[in-house]
Amino acid sequence: MSECAFCRIGQGEIDEDLVAYRSDNVFVVPALKQRRNNPGHALVLPLSHVTDLHDVPADLLHELFEVTARVTSAVKDAYGAVGSTVTQNNHIPGQVLHHVHVHVVPRFEDDGFRMPDPALREAPRGVRLARAGTLRKALQLGA
Repeated sequence: MSECAFCRIGQGEIDEDLVAYRSDNVFVVPALKQRRNNPGHALVLPLSHVTDLHDVPADLLHELFEVTARVTSAVKDAYGAVGSTVTQNNHIPGQVLHHVHVHVVPRFEDDGFRMPDPALREAPRGVRLARAGTLRKALQLGA
């Protein structure tokens, strides 16, 4: 069993119900920490354990960002977002999970978006389940 929580989710060992999308190589889940004014913050991750963006094989990198692009479109339908902010952190100070992941943060008019955001809080599991379901439906519509 892997020590990496993202690997365990990707392999279906834990939190399978939080997966909004899965292919043979990539999966999407709601972020654990959510901004109050940006509901629907999602992570796009490779199933394989890769810790640095520059180490992701080209074909996987292509799929990772192809799925990211789909998520940026889906958050508009899922949450009524007007756009999104896409980020990727590569071994930043304080990072505790070293598994490549891309953040898609839905954006709204006058949302007061900040990075870093001191108000970022862990979302209850029920909230994340609902957001996974909403995003799953939007991704299926856009397929």
